[in-house]
Amino acid sequence: MEQITTLIPAYKPKYLGDLLLALRQQTVKPARIIVSDDSPDQAFIRALETSSLKDYTANMNVEVIVGPRTGAFENFCNLLKRYQGETELYHFLLDDDVIYPNFYERHLEAHARSRTECVVSGRWYAVESGQPVGTLDVPSVVARHPDRVVSVNPEFLFATSVATGSNWLGEFSNATFRADMATEFFKSELDGLPFAGLEDIGAFLVAAIRSPIAYINEQLGCFRMNPGQQTEQPMSKQFKCGHLAWVSLAIAARRGGWINKEQCQTTIARVCSIVLDLYGREADMAQFCVLLSEVVDRKPNAEERFLRTWGDYIGRPAGRSVPPFKWLTNKIGILA
Repeated sequence: MEQITTLIPAYKPKYLGDLLLALRQQTVKPARIIVSDDSPDQAFIRALETSSLKDYTANMNVEVIVGPRTGAFENFCNLLKRYQGETELYHFLLDDDVIYPNFYERHLEAHARSRTECVVSGRWYAVESGQPVGTLDVPSVVARHPDRVVSVNPEFLFATSVATGSNWLGEFSNATFRADMATEFFKSELDGLPFAGLEDIGAFLVAAIRSPIAYINEQLGCFRMNPGQQTEQPMSKQFKCGHLAWVSLAIAARRGGWINKEQCQTTIARVCSIVLDLYGREADMAQFCVLLSEVVDRKPNAEERFLRTWGDYIGRPAGRSVPPFKWLTNKIGILA
């Protein structure tokens, strides 16, 4: 059976006990667990040295490294660099989410059967205690499918996500990837356009283009709602990027032929309405309020001006080069 490495971009130590217990109770254990401690005071490193948590990590291959403390994306990249592609698969497990005991067993089975780049499973929304209270609004054709594992091709995924401005697949915690998807994560772009702030759905779309995603029609974990999440901080830059990235994805999808012009315009108009409503008085969003309105009105060169401003805003312009990590070249052979 193939092996998987769990990558934990750690910042909030509050739920560390739950996280380790979830990993310890897996019916199929990960081969490696790498924690990148991005907390300001190395709280994870200290906590893992306590006797109470050492029992949780006994007989598990756990490594803790110091995070870069330069942002969430950089912490994810820090984990991938340490991972070095040493197992066939990897899994980003966020520090406040929970996976159920058969998570890895089901994911490994799906990877073995489909040879996909990405497997995604259903998950619950849960209150802070971990009690499930709801689930994602999955398209009915998927939710009612008789098979437990459903193949999701790129045409369907683009039509039900980018064309509607919604992510029904979820986040990284309920997805596993093949090692060669790491290079796509470092780029985090579609058709040369960056999607910072929507790295999860962006990665799913890129993976689907390479080969249809395997979707496990079963809730194998939960997304823990809590005050520390980005979703509870709508005025943060990361949250703002999460809205603007839909425009970048829509333009890239239209250019790639995955959605049509009208679908693209509908998504952009929806984002424009949200941005004007939420951020009409925010200084850092003033230029986007103007540019998005011009894109909706199809003003000349408005789209190009938006993309330039977007690249400047996130500090990751379109078409940037991929870091020449040797393991990606030597083990996977996909970088020049």
